[in-house]
Amino acid sequence: MKVMIAYPPLESDKGVPLLSQNRQFQWFNSPTYIYPMVPACAATMLKASGHDVLWEDGIAEGMKYTDWLDRAVVADPDIIAMETKTPVVKSHWKIIGDLKQALPDTKVVLMGDHVTALPAESFQQSLV
Repeated sequence: MKVMIAYPPLESDKGVPLLSQNRQFQWFNSPTYIYPMVPACAATMLKASGHDVLWEDGIAEGMKYTDWLDRAVVADPDIIAMETKTPVVKSHWKIIGDLKQALPDTKVVLMGDHVTALPAESFQQSLV
C-alpha cells in the first residue's frame, strides 16, 4: 500500500503554520519547523511493515499549494494522512475536497487534537 504523510502548504498573510509536535497551533513570521515525531514514527513503522511511504511536507519545502497538489496527484497514493489543528481545519477540509476531486479512490485521513475531540465534524464538513 502506498501511504503519503502530508503537510500541504497553507498560504496566509499570517505567516508559516506550525502544526507538528506543538499542542498549541501558531503562525510564525519566520519559517520555523519542529520535526513531527509521531507522524515520523508512524512512517517508520509503515515502511518496516512493507508499505511504500511518501513524506510530502509542502510547508517545510516552501511549496506553492498547486505544486504540492500536483505532486500528490502524480504520486497517486492509496492513503493520504494529514495532521490538522483547529485554526486550520477548515482549510484542510477544502484541501481534502481538492484531493478527492483529483484522486477519488484515495482515502484521506485527518489526525490531530481537533479531529480527536470532534471526529464527527470532519465527516460532516469534508470528504474524509
